[in-house]
Amino acid sequence: MSGHVLLYGATGFTARKILAQIAGTMPLVIGGRDADRVMAVADEFGLPWRAFDLSDHAAIVDALDGAQVVLNAAGPYLDTAARLADACIAAGCDYIDLAGEWPVFAELLTRDEAARNAGVMILPGMGLTIAASDCLLKRAIETWPDTVKFYLGFSCLHAVSAGSVASAARVFDTDLFIRRDGKIVPTPAGSLVRAFDFDGRLSEATAMTWADVVTGELSTGVRSIETYTEQPWWHRAGYRAAGLFARVTGAQAWRGLGGVTARAWPEEPPGGLPDGTGYTLVVEAHDRWRRPRTMRMHVRDGYSASALTSAAALRLILCGGAIPGFQTPSLVFGSSFIEDAGAASFVPAKGLAET
Repeated sequence: MSGHVLLYGATGFTARKILAQIAGTMPLVIGGRDADRVMAVADEFGLPWRAFDLSDHAAIVDALDGAQVVLNAAGPYLDTAARLADACIAAGCDYIDLAGEWPVFAELLTRDEAARNAGVMILPGMGLTIAASDCLLKRAIETWPDTVKFYLGFSCLHAVSAGSVASAARVFDTDLFIRRDGKIVPTPAGSLVRAFDFDGRLSEATAMTWADVVTGELSTGVRSIETYTEQPWWHRAGYRAAGLFARVTGAQAWRGLGGVTARAWPEEPPGGLPDGTGYTLVVEAHDRWRRPRTMRMHVRDGYSASALTSAAALRLILCGGAIPGFQTPSLVFGSSFIEDAGAASFVPAKGLAET
């Protein structure tokens, strides 16, 4: 199949960074909900455009006419991912997105059979952290195939856009989720704390639900996975308190407060993206005797990394690199994908493999 790339949500902060990477390098149409804003971006980059919302399935399918792959950059992805993915299955074009919200991955995974039957790839998580963490887990299992449990730690994210704040607010709940023996199980928010060595800097992190809890077993075969985010003590205390209060008041009120914060947040990360806004990922891979082996990855700021990984994925897909069905970045492109895209670098592993 041949056709163009449709970038939906082209007016957002990350989408514009992607456009800077791909405009003029591949057949491209941009789209979004607001015709005036989409047209302004189209004029800036000299691109054809389409304006459509996602309320009408048939209209979305019509708008995908001629597309080989859709890149969804319109968050929150809880509102957009399933609708666009369903339209892609109907239209026969591949789907990728920048989602980070873990329920999106669980929802799209239910489309696996339909996508395979249609010869369509569903590949969420090409943005911010997920492509990086998935490749790190894949490299770890390639290095230590006897791994039975992963602990994955994310260092603090220093640059956050309004879209990321809105997405995080939507998935706040009284419980977080971990994968234990192949099942996704709840545990009280803020109740699990673990120290990680972020490349010479030991720091505590709080368990939070990242998409790897859904996709990690698919990518690696490892059936127990916990994901953590570095936080200073006052953030950990606030997160724990919010989880406890939410059990009384309900999580919806706290999601609403997060939504208000997101609307007041600058569209672009405050202060821009200065040097040093990248982050570190750490994975501890435990064998059946609970012996840890450690691997790290240094990642560029999440928005620059998203632009690089999205551009690299689109080029590979246009060259025939898609695999039908629900996929993860490392399953389709391999563990070196994130490094080949120029978005991250692996740090030499430490542990039993060296002894």
